[in-house]
Amino acid sequence: MIGCVWRGALQGEKLNDKTCINLGSGHWKFEGWINIDLDLGSRPEVCADLGAGLPFRDACADLMHNEDFIDQLDLDGARRFLRECHRILKPGGVLRTLMPDLAKLAKLYREDPAGLVALWETHVGIPLETGTAGEVFNLGMRFAGHRFMYDHETFVRLSRDCGFDARPRSFNQSDVPELRNRDLRGPHNSVSMHYDCYRLV
Repeated sequence: MIGCVWRGALQGEKLNDKTCINLGSGHWKFEGWINIDLDLGSRPEVCADLGAGLPFRDACADLMHNEDFIDQLDLDGARRFLRECHRILKPGGVLRTLMPDLAKLAKLYREDPAGLVALWETHVGIPLETGTAGEVFNLGMRFAGHRFMYDHETFVRLSRDCGFDARPRSFNQSDVPELRNRDLRGPHNSVSMHYDCYRLV
């Protein structure tokens, strides 16, 4: 298996009798979840590179959460990552995932360029050289290691190819109680889209 156990007995990490895995937790760890990250400084329960395979047995997890990671992989890498999540989730398990929304970014650029610049200046804060929406659009495509940006259709098709039914959800909303109110980025500070991805048999 890839990765190493950093601390804690993984068998004891349960939330409402469910095994829940927080993928790429960083310093925003979820209590009662198995938090996994590459950064040892954030003290995850498991240290592993999410893009290189996940150190869990088949069909062991009920729920998984991931935010702003899949867009840091190329399309083939994203496919491998989703298939790993599918392998680890039990049938009917759910992956909550968030990522930048290419369509929203493009719409802001075309219809509200001043709003796009304001969003960048308020919530990103990296100085702009020209102060234009065109600069923000270019930076947004590359910011934070982005390698592939998704619109709804592209992500849903990729998810289905990997064995998931990707259902769009609103910020912090889910049909699964344990997945509610866990999103860091919403409409007030990002152009994110949110999905509950149900593992198909």
